[in-house]
Amino acid sequence: MSMGLCSSVFAQQKVYICDGYGYDAYDVNAATDIRLSADRKSITICEDTYLLTDFDSITFSEPQFDKVVIKYNGTSASVSIPASYAGVTCTSGTSSHVVIKSATTDKEYLYSLEGTSSDGSFTLNGNYKLSVELAGIDLTSKKGAAVDIECGKRIDILVKDGTVNSFADYANGDQKAAFYSKGHMEFKGAGTLSVTGNAKHALGAKEYIEFKGSLGTVNILGAESDGIHCGKGEKGDGENNYFQMNGGNVTISKCGSDCIDSDDYGCVRIKGGRLNITVSQADGCGIKCDSLFTMTGGNIDIDITGASSEGIRSNYRGTFSGGTITENVSGKGTRGIRGKACTKVTDKVKGGGYIDFSGTNVVMTVSGVNDSENDQKCFGIKADKELNQTAGDLTINVTSTDKTTKGINADTDNWTGGTRNGKNK
Repeated sequence: MSMGLCSSVFAQQKVYICDGYGYDAYDVNAATDIRLSADRKSITICEDTYLLTDFDSITFSEPQFDKVVIKYNGTSASVSIPASYAGVTCTSGTSSHVVIKSATTDKEYLYSLEGTSSDGSFTLNGNYKLSVELAGIDLTSKKGAAVDIECGKRIDILVKDGTVNSFADYANGDQKAAFYSKGHMEFKGAGTLSVTGNAKHALGAKEYIEFKGSLGTVNILGAESDGIHCGKGEKGDGENNYFQMNGGNVTISKCGSDCIDSDDYGCVRIKGGRLNITVSQADGCGIKCDSLFTMTGGNIDIDITGASSEGIRSNYRGTFSGGTITENVSGKGTRGIRGKACTKVTDKVKGGGYIDFSGTNVVMTVSGVNDSENDQKCFGIKADKELNQTAGDLTINVTSTDKTTKGINADTDNWTGGTRNGKNK
């Protein structure tokens, strides 16, 4: 069941889903179809689902809330804490390396970051859910992470509409990421966020990272290791270790390892938005997960030039039922899409090697050659065990001069529906 917004609101630019401490903002044109679940307990908007008990109102003007405001100005910062925020203290004085402690265990607080510092950071220690608003902040640390949220709970990151926000960490530090959370982060808001990971990862979370349907632009400008890294939970169900993208325009490049890595039983779910990925590093991946890769919508564009690198790799099963993938596979020994079979003792998820196509449209140009140093051939799609296609269009143009390069390579190829290079099965 869907609930259409009446035509009188189209003059408005945004619709706000409010929950008492913050909000999610959606373009009205994108939110004309709000779907009510069959049991009338939740609504879905731009692939984001809300229980009716999770929000208190839907409005067409930006709501205002009490919040801690941190303003950076060079080597100093001011911190304003509302009287209503019991248990929140700043322990760093006016230093540009701001440290906040929160003792609350039952109230969700909002922290707003703005200003500029070429030698600053934001650290928050607490034990309860919270929200961080990025309201026009340019922060580079010369000590460690630019943002370090030491709270093992859900953290909302609101990239405020109309703002540009940048973060970079200290290259010689031992931090996990330039922008890190000990818990799980949900990014939303139509502003712009750019992150550079000079020491290790750019964005990092111990559990999951989710990009909401309201998200604007995210630029991972470079990382010594992974551009986006999540998962350290040792849970096999994938409920706590995953990267999920419902929306946004995300660009990732110049990574030393993987552009997106969902680690330790981790899953990847692509439901909407656009991913623009450049894999220039050797032995890297554009998108890698230890468990299940699922694509039901959205657009993925990948350019693979690094030797023995892969565009999308699942270490168990990749399922493609919607959306569009465009890839340029040009490096030595590169693979566009890989279903890897894992048999090592150290592998988190053993078995695998499966790829299922049931609706995703793929356009791929394969020009790479054999990587003789690593004994790895170039393939457009490589399934170590089974490739199953029941629907969708696979257009794989092999332009390589190497006769060992192939568009598709699988131990078992079950093609029962859909098209390949315009031909129906």
